[in-house]
Amino acid sequence: MTEPAQPLPSLAARRAWLDALKARQHDMLCELAQVAGIVPHSALSDDPQGQFARLAAFVDRTDLQAATDDARTWLLNRLGLYLAHCVMARHGGQLTLQDNPQQRFYLAFVVTGMRAPVPAEARLDPFALAYDAIHALPRIPLATLLATAERALA
Repeated sequence: MTEPAQPLPSLAARRAWLDALKARQHDMLCELAQVAGIVPHSALSDDPQGQFARLAAFVDRTDLQAATDDARTWLLNRLGLYLAHCVMARHGGQLTLQDNPQQRFYLAFVVTGMRAPVPAEARLDPFALAYDAIHALPRIPLATLLATAERALA
């Protein structure tokens, strides 16, 4: 028997969640760095691109099937924020809520407003990448997920 589909969260609830993520992003990235053994803990905020290989190695080698749902959600939120920082460090832009139901990624947190040569209307969902890094079977390396998403921007 399949579970009934969950209703979509409200636009206001998604905006409030994005505001909460942004308000806590430095602390959340420091928490992720601590768990991944990255010192200083501010490194994921201060130098997201420079820390990518270290964090990707941690994510790729960690047995996430043994983790609880709460632990995977904890990681998803922090990894999604980190990937947003990586994309914005490389391409510019900002993390926003895709609030147009007529466009792709409705109600998702996406990076938009990236610099050329990325098209002005391009959107990248870093939390979808984080979800795939955590849940895909077989596992997909984080570097592969990010490189594929960045190639799709063009």
